[in-house]
Amino acid sequence: MNEVKYSYFHWGPFLFHAQVTQEECDMILEEGLKVRGKSDELYTHKLAGHLSEEYKFLDAEGIISWLKNYFNAYCIGYNKWRGEGTMKPNFTLASLWINYMKAGDFNPPHDHGADLSFVLYPDVPDEISQECDAFKGTMRGPGGISWTYGEGDKTCISVVHQLPKTGDLYIFPASLKHYVFPFKSPVTRVSVSGNIMLDQDSRTNYFSEKKKKH
Repeated sequence: MNEVKYSYFHWGPFLFHAQVTQEECDMILEEGLKVRGKSDELYTHKLAGHLSEEYKFLDAEGIISWLKNYFNAYCIGYNKWRGEGTMKPNFTLASLWINYMKAGDFNPPHDHGADLSFVLYPDVPDEISQECDAFKGTMRGPGGISWTYGEGDKTCISVVHQLPKTGDLYIFPASLKHYVFPFKSPVTRVSVSGNIMLDQDSRTNYFSEKKKKH
């Protein structure tokens, strides 16, 4: 099994970033084709996003089997970030869905109802990066994702902005507010999102350590 390289952001909560392989991206895209266009699998009624194509996965086990490797890395990184800690990669997948984001779609500020959440980008067209490069403004450009924490104090970091690229994976506390900007390019960006619940032992340790941290 390949070692997962990761980085994290120095601010409030633990926001984890890693790159999944092209093979893993292709697996997700293939699974997505099995549900795309099927009205019975639409997941929009469960989500905050202003997207017309959001579908629940039929076979989540095939994806979660290799995603576990990244959750293991998340736990290792979280314990290092704390300087101590006992978080363990013992969890249950609560939900998993795929998003086909098109021009004008967006996600308003929201959070999720689990312990941890993640978003993975198996296909990000180059046109979005080009549109973002041409954007004139002070906020994150088209297609960017942002996480916010705290009250926006100018003396500290209260927001992290990222422009996703193919293979990006972010894992973060489900209660962390986040939102996604629309883009105008006539393309479709594919992302996969999910929520996980920690087992009782891990959950107790995780939330007790969060209280100590903050």
